[in-house]
Parts: sequence; structure tokens; C-alpha cells
Amino acid sequence: MMAAHNYKDLDSGSDTFSPASYLINTIKRAISNSQNIKIDGGALGEIVVLSSEGEYFCSSGNLEELCKANASKFKITILDKSFRNHDTNYVGRNIDELMWTAGFYASEGRLMEGCYRDDVVEMVFWPNFTRLPSTPNSMRLAALLSSHPTSIALAHRFLRIEKEEAYQFYSAARCAGLVRAVNRAPEEPPLKPHRNQALLGLLLNKIARI
Repeated sequence: MMAAHNYKDLDSGSDTFSPASYLINTIKRAISNSQNIKIDGGALGEIVVLSSEGEYFCSSGNLEELCKANASKFKITILDKSFRNHDTNYVGRNIDELMWTAGFYASEGRLMEGCYRDDVVEMVFWPNFTRLPSTPNSMRLAALLSSHPTSIALAHRFLRIEKEEAYQFYSAARCAGLVRAVNRAPEEPPLKPHRNQALLGLLLNKIARI
């Protein structure tokens, strides 16, 4: 469990963030289109996402910074669906854990676009907090939303915690598919598959020589 976070230090310019700017959408695009990809974050390390296996492999020594980095910095390589990573330095983990982690760190106390403070939220799967980053009151939030679907606005007041902590929990849990809003239909825009950047680069080079 992570140490208590001082949300007052955050930029209060916005209470929301766009997942399109972060690792979240890079992963979701791969999962939605059953693509296996390698995400190269340069000095931050790389992640291999195997949608066909429901697993990911991470060589990053600082996953938090990778999750907070702007998605435009990533180089995406599409892998064959039969790809297997035999490097013993890699340990495969569940993609849902990666989605929680990506949403948690990108949030920094903000709500992900498509999530609202008035959403009445039900927790349908319990997070494995021994393997996930969390806040001091994450377990209390999970217990409340598991037993009594509650709006995020009411949950933080009822538990007497900062709203930013509730926002971060909801964003992470929504990314991982552990919660659902019971008072409205989900907003899930279609995501286009990743392009083969290597082939695109060759095509652009050919066009430039014409």
C-alpha cells in the first residue's frame, strides 16, 4: 500500500484527465482489438502486452513514471499473436492489474473522463491490494462500494476522506473493470487498432523520395 498522498500539492486546474494522453488508452486499444504489442518508453523501460494471453510483461524499473508519461512518447510495435516471451527476467502478470496501475498513477487525484462524481458505483470484483498500488483508504472504499452502491461524491463524505482519493480509486477500478456505474449506461467509445509504425515509417520515407 502506498504512503499517504498530499493531494493539496496537485495542480487544481482540472478535476479530470483524458486517458488518451496516457498509457491507459495504449493498452485499451490493444485489448479492444486483440493485438499483442510492445510499448517502448525509452529510458523508462518497456511493456509487452499480450492480449491473446491476458498477460503483460514489464521491464520498467519505474512503472509509475511510465504510467504518467505522455503517450506520444511511446513507440508501439505490433507483435504476432503467437508471440511468447521466454526471457526469464520477465514475469507475466494479469492485464487487469496493469490497467488498474495505469489508471491509478495517471489519475493523481483526478477523475478519468467518462467517470463522474455523481456516478452510483458498485464494486463487482475485489481488488488484490497486495499486488496493486493503493491509497490509505482504498480498502474502506472497496468495502463500502461492494456492500452498498454509492455515488463517489457521497462516498468520500461518508468515509471522511479527500475527494481526490475517491477519484483516484474510482479511476483505477474503472480502468480495471472492477466497478460499474449502476445509474447510467457506460461511455465506451470504440478504439482503433494500433498501426504498424515500422511499416508506416517506410511508407512515409517512400513518399518523401517521390
